[in-house]
Amino acid sequence: MVKPVHGRAFVVSWPPMQESRIVGILRDEQALRDYIRSTLAAHRRRIIPREDLRESAVLVPLCWQGGEPQVVVTKRSMDVEHHKGEISFPGGRAEPTDRGLVYTALREAEEEIGLCQSDVEVLGLLDDHISIVGYHITPVVGTIPYPYEFRINSESESLLMVPLRQALMEDSWMAERSFFRGRGINIYFLEIDGGVVWGATARMLKHFADLLAGHPIPFGAVSDSARTWVNNLIDTQGEYKKFR
Repeated sequence: MVKPVHGRAFVVSWPPMQESRIVGILRDEQALRDYIRSTLAAHRRRIIPREDLRESAVLVPLCWQGGEPQVVVTKRSMDVEHHKGEISFPGGRAEPTDRGLVYTALREAEEEIGLCQSDVEVLGLLDDHISIVGYHITPVVGTIPYPYEFRINSESESLLMVPLRQALMEDSWMAERSFFRGRGINIYFLEIDGGVVWGATARMLKHFADLLAGHPIPFGAVSDSARTWVNNLIDTQGEYKKFR
C-alpha cells in the first residue's frame, strides 16, 4: 500500500493483515495509546550498565495534529555545549534530587519546552541508549495534549513534528554503517520538514517505530540531501567527523 508523506510515496512495511490493523490504530487516538502501552509493557527492555556514563533521560512526546499522531522534537540552539543545531527529544542529565528517570524526562521537558508534567501520560520506556558524548539515555514515551502553549527555553530554536506514519514506513529511513565503542552500528537518518533526524535521536525513534511495526523497518542508502544537511551542520559544530 502506498501513501504520500511530505510529497513522497512511502510503502507500508507490514504484511497485509498487520498493515490494516496498524493503519486503523493510527486513526484512533485511544486505540494507539493502548497499543503503545501494551507493546512497551510486553517488550523486554535492553538495559545498558551505566558504568562511568552520565545518566540522562528524554521524553518522546506524542500528540495528535489534524487527526494524525505526531512525535514532537526540538531543533537545538547553536549556543548549547553539545549537539548544536540537531533535532532531538526534550531531555537532559539526571539530577541527584530527581525521583527516578521518568521524573528526569518530565522535568527536562518542562524546562525545555514548557510542558507541564501533569499534562504527560507516560506509556512506557524504550531501550537504553548511549550517545557519542558519553550520556546513558533512558527514553520515556508519553502522550500530550494538542494544541498546547509550548514555551521553549534558550536550549532550543524551535519545535518540529515527525509524523508517526512516516516513521513507520519503508523508504523513510536511511542508514550508514559505522563503529561505536568497538562495535559496528547503523547511523540512522530520517528527513522531515525542517531538517534531518540522525544520531542518537534517530536511533531511539527507529527503535520505537520497529517495536510498533513488530519487526525492523527496512532502510535505504543515505540521500545526498540528508548527507549535505548533516555535514553542513557538522561543519558548524566541530564535534564529529563528516559523513562521506
